[in-house]
Amino acid sequence: MVIAWICELEKLSHKFSENVLDATKKFEKLITDKKEMDGLPPRALGLFPQAAVSKGHENATAENGPWVITLDAPSYFLVQHAKNRALREELYRAYLSRASSGDLDNTAIIDQILKLRLEKAKLLGYNNYAEVSMTMKMTIVEKAAELLEKLRSASWDPTVRDMEDLKNSAKSQCVEESDSLMIFRVFNDFKLVLEQLNGRF
Repeated sequence: MVIAWICELEKLSHKFSENVLDATKKFEKLITDKKEMDGLPPRALGLFPQAAVSKGHENATAENGPWVITLDAPSYFLVQHAKNRALREELYRAYLSRASSGDLDNTAIIDQILKLRLEKAKLLGYNNYAEVSMTMKMTIVEKAAELLEKLRSASWDPTVRDMEDLKNSAKSQCVEESDSLMIFRVFNDFKLVLEQLNGRF
């Protein structure tokens, strides 16, 4: 029974990874308007036409497109340089939601993995899988939660101040999007605005 349980967990974990990989490969964004490519480094402009050619757009060029963006590295990470916020957001959301719908949906697999991990924890005498994981790391769930709360409480106010400073600096330098930096995409916005500011000094 234990061997069958372990095999099932390994099979589910493998299927989960396969679905994420397949979902990553499946996504592609075709761009025909060069304005949407503003801000991208030359490396990206050379990479995306290659992807377009591989997808059947035989005449794709760095200068005239079309360009195909995927969720593979480095394609996805290069798009973070784009000035087009809507494009950055679309790719960001697509990346985070891989294998969460359709025939590659991992939801049921996650549920089953969690169920089996809970069974494992109970079998070993723990209340939940987090306790098992923490034991393997020579700590306990309460200590980990305490550390996370310390980090959160210590970093929250400085992070809010940094965000306000970034907005004010961006506004003073007339950087686009300075009034509408948003928390859910703060990393992408933060990185882009810093690059724009750095380019002015």
